[in-house]
Amino acid sequence: MRGRRYKTRVTPNAPGMSPGRPGGLPSLSPRPDAGDGLPPLAGNGAGQGSAEGLPPLGPGSGAEPGVTSPRPAATRLGPPAGASPAPPPARRRRSSRRRAGLGIVAAVALAAAAGAGALVSQLVEGDSRPATAAPAPSGSGRGLLSLTAAIAAVEPSVVEVQGSLAQGSGVVVAPNGLIVTNEHVVSGEATLDVTTADDRRISAQVIATDPNSDLAVLRPVGPPGPGVRLAEEPDGGLRQGDTVFAIGSPFGLRNSVTSGVVSSLGRRGDRGQPVIQTDTPINPGNSGGGLFDLRGRLVGIPTEIRSPVPGNVGIGFAVTTEPIKALLAKVS
Repeated sequence: MRGRRYKTRVTPNAPGMSPGRPGGLPSLSPRPDAGDGLPPLAGNGAGQGSAEGLPPLGPGSGAEPGVTSPRPAATRLGPPAGASPAPPPARRRRSSRRRAGLGIVAAVALAAAAGAGALVSQLVEGDSRPATAAPAPSGSGRGLLSLTAAIAAVEPSVVEVQGSLAQGSGVVVAPNGLIVTNEHVVSGEATLDVTTADDRRISAQVIATDPNSDLAVLRPVGPPGPGVRLAEEPDGGLRQGDTVFAIGSPFGLRNSVTSGVVSSLGRRGDRGQPVIQTDTPINPGNSGGGLFDLRGRLVGIPTEIRSPVPGNVGIGFAVTTEPIKALLAKVS
């Protein structure tokens, strides 16, 4: 183990060990005298040779007697010169296995490189295969329009309503061509001016009001524009989070569009009427206009906002279609 030191413990002399030598090590045998312990050299087998007993040099060596011949050149171990050395069998097997492992690693590396190259090529140049379309929405998503398409479908049905005391908006409903607005926009007047989406000015007569629902119905004198369908389901078939949008004339800016979502259902307005809560921006002048869904249907009439300041803070309310249909049924 590298870095670890060992210490030898010195013990006292034990029996059979020489006294006085440190460490308890055994004593050495006496050194033999010179010439006594070395055996004599054997002769050449025939009693002939030099006085020292060395064998004579072979014939043809060219050396004189008593002169040592040069040391022969070192002989390299292995096969004779020119022959290819054959590796040991065990080493060959290990080399074969190593080469096979390296081949597998190389194949895996090449496959990974090819996959990475294909991915980079796809990211840089784009996939030549046609993109797969996302599955069409099902259930309540069937028949939904884009926001721009839904706006284009219903915008011609929204009008501006101007009285002597108030200004607001209205919506032309199908199939009778009547205009629905808020009762607080009418403010007790019998006749009001209407500006259509195509910028025509006509008059309209108040034919029905419902103060409890803050609704009124106007009969235009002249064509007010195409009518929009009312949602038939309770609460317009809406769910919390559904996209809705409003069209009206806030602060006299005719045909302004704002959008948002359904914040809550089952609310009650300041007059106790059923309303839809939405974060769609609603401001003064949006009153009586329309709240629409992405099927291009009228789902409510904006009636009020709740705000600590005189403006929108994302809490608006629209009367549901149930009171609208009930009031229209009285005049149809």
